[in-house]
Amino acid sequence: MVIGKIKEMLKEREKKKEQEKIEEEKLQSFRETEEMRKAEKIKKEADRLAQLKQYKTAIEEYNKALEIYPYKGDEKNLFRNASDFLFKVYFNIAGCYSYLNRFNEAIKFFDKSLKIDIEDADNKVKALMGKGNSYYRMRMLIDGAYSGAYRISMETDWEKENEEMAEEFKKLDEKQNLIELAYQCFTQVTDIDRNFADGWYNKGHMEVKLARIKDAMLSFDNVINVDKNYENKEGIALFDDIQREKGVKVKYSKVLEDEHLFKTKTGHMVRNKTEKFIADFLFDNNLMFRYNVAVSWADKDDFKAAFFIQKLDVYIEHFKYDYIKDYEKLMKWKIKQYEKHKKKLIYTVSEDEKSIEEALKIKMKPYIML
Repeated sequence: MVIGKIKEMLKEREKKKEQEKIEEEKLQSFRETEEMRKAEKIKKEADRLAQLKQYKTAIEEYNKALEIYPYKGDEKNLFRNASDFLFKVYFNIAGCYSYLNRFNEAIKFFDKSLKIDIEDADNKVKALMGKGNSYYRMRMLIDGAYSGAYRISMETDWEKENEEMAEEFKKLDEKQNLIELAYQCFTQVTDIDRNFADGWYNKGHMEVKLARIKDAMLSFDNVINVDKNYENKEGIALFDDIQREKGVKVKYSKVLEDEHLFKTKTGHMVRNKTEKFIADFLFDNNLMFRYNVAVSWADKDDFKAAFFIQKLDVYIEHFKYDYIKDYEKLMKWKIKQYEKHKKKLIYTVSEDEKSIEEALKIKMKPYIML
C-alpha cells in the first residue's frame, strides 16, 4: 500500500513537471512570437524611412528591430522566416550605409548578410554585388578627392567629411587594392549565376581597371551573349568597341567614359596617360583638336575618333593594348574604317609609349614639321 502510494506520488510529480515544462515552452513561444511581431513592425517602419531617404534614422530603427528579435547568433541553424528577416535587415542596413558613403560599415553588414544560411542564390548575388560596388565606390571617392576629376571644390562640411573618408579609404587601398577586392566579389557573382549580365559587366569593368584586358574582353563577350542590347552604363570604350565589332548598335552614355581620369592642358578628360601626352603635345604645338568626336562618314553612326585636328584634316588614335590578340581584331577593324573612307590617320601603339613624342613627330611628318 505504502509503496503504491509513493509510486503514485512520484508519477503525479513527474506529470506536474512535464506540464510545467509544456507551459514554460508555450510561454516562451508566445514571448518569441510577440517579439518577432514587434521586430517585423519596426522593420517595416525602417523600410519606409529608407524609402524616404532618411537613412540614419532608418539604420537606428533596423537596429531596434535586431535588439528585440529572438533569433540571432546561431545564423547557420535558423528556420526560413528568421533567415529571411535577418538577411533583409542586414542587407538594408548595408544599403543605407552605402547611400551615406559609409562604405566600411556597408561592407560589414553585407558580410553579415552573406553569413546567413539562405537558400535563395539571388540574395547572395545581391549582397555580393552590393559589397563589390562598395569597394569600387570607395576607389571612386578617392579619385574624386585626389584628382579633382569629379567635382569643383566648395569647401563645405559635407565635402570635408568626404575628404576624411577618402583618406581612410586610401590607406585601405594601399594595403589591399580596392579594385581587386571589388573584382573578387563580382567574380563570385558570375560563379553563382553565369547568366547574370550585370555581374559579367561589373567583372569586366574591374578587369579594365586592373589592365587585364584579355579577361575583360571575355567578360564583355559574356554580357553580350546574355543580352546583346545591354546598356554600357559606365561608358567603357572597350565595351563599345566589342559591341560594334559584333554588329550591335552602340548608344553612347552622357557620362564621362570609365577611363577618362586624366586631365589635359586643354581641360579634356582622357582615358590614359598616353592620350594625355598626345593632347598636351598637340596643344604645345598650337594644333587645336577635338577629342572623342563622333563622325558621320563611318559605316556605323556610333563610330568615334580619339583626336581630330581640323587644320590638318588628320585623325589620331592610340591603341594601348595592340599586343593582345583579341584586341588586335578591334584595332584592325577601326583602322579599316579610316582606310575605307579615305581618311588620314596617324596611330600609335603600345611600343610607341617608350618615346611617344618622337613617334608623334615622325608620324606627323607627312602633314606638318614639328
